[in-house]
Amino acid sequence: MASTFEQFVKFGTDASGLERTFRLLQSLTQILIFIAPARALLLHLLTFLPPTLAASEIPLPALQTLRTRFALGRRFFRVFRFLDAFGSAWALSRTAGVAGGSLEMWLDVSSRSFNGMYLLLETATFPEALGVDGLGVWGAETAAVLQVEGQRLWFFALVCAIGAGVMRVRRGEGGRRLVADVLDLAVPGAVVGWVAASPGTVGVLMLGSTWLTTVEVWERCGRDIGERREKERVVGDLQRRVRELEEQDLGREKGE
Repeated sequence: MASTFEQFVKFGTDASGLERTFRLLQSLTQILIFIAPARALLLHLLTFLPPTLAASEIPLPALQTLRTRFALGRRFFRVFRFLDAFGSAWALSRTAGVAGGSLEMWLDVSSRSFNGMYLLLETATFPEALGVDGLGVWGAETAAVLQVEGQRLWFFALVCAIGAGVMRVRRGEGGRRLVADVLDLAVPGAVVGWVAASPGTVGVLMLGSTWLTTVEVWERCGRDIGERREKERVVGDLQRRVRELEEQDLGREKGE
C-alpha cells in the first residue's frame, strides 16, 4: 500500500492530478468572486489580514485574474487530449461493432466522440487563449463562437455519459462518476443558456464535481504505486532465484 507522501508526490507530478488541482483552485476563486459570504468567510480564515478589513475590500479584479490564469493553466494539460478521446471512442466503437454493443456501450462511444470534438475546438482556440498579440488564428469573435460551440459539445458528451452512468449504477458501479457528470452539466449548460444557474452556483457545483474526480485521480495514483511495487517485488524475486541457480551451478562445477 502506498504511503500518503508517496501518493501525494505521484499525484503532484501527474498531469491529471495537476489539472484537477488547477480546476479546484479555479472553482474556489469563482465562488469567492460571486458569493460575498464566501469572501467574508475567507477574511475570517486569513488571520494575517487586519480583522477590520471589509469583505467588499477584497480585490475582485485580482480574483478574476486568478480564475482566468487557473483556467488557462488547465488548458496546457489538455492540448492533445482530444487524440486520447477520439482514440478511445474509435477503439470502443470497433468493439461495439464486432460484439453488437449494448446501448450503454454506444452511449460511451458518443460521449467520448463529443468530448473529443469539444477538446479539439478547445485546442484550436488555444492560441487566442494565450492572449499574445499577433498569435491568434481565428480572431477574437470567431474564437469566442468556437468556444461556445465547444461547450455545447461538452454538454452533449456529459448527457451521453450520464445515460451510460445510469445503466452502470443499476449494476452497482460508477456512482461517483455519475454524480460528478451531473454536477458538471451546469458548467457548459450555463454558458450555452441551457441551465439557469448563477456563476456562484456553477462554482459550487464545479467544486463538487472537481472534488469527486480528484479523488478518482488520487486513488489511481495509489494503485499505480502499488502496481509498481508489486512489479519491483516480482523482479527482485526473479533476480534472487537466478542468483540461487547460478550459485547452485557453480557449486556443482566445483564438486566435479
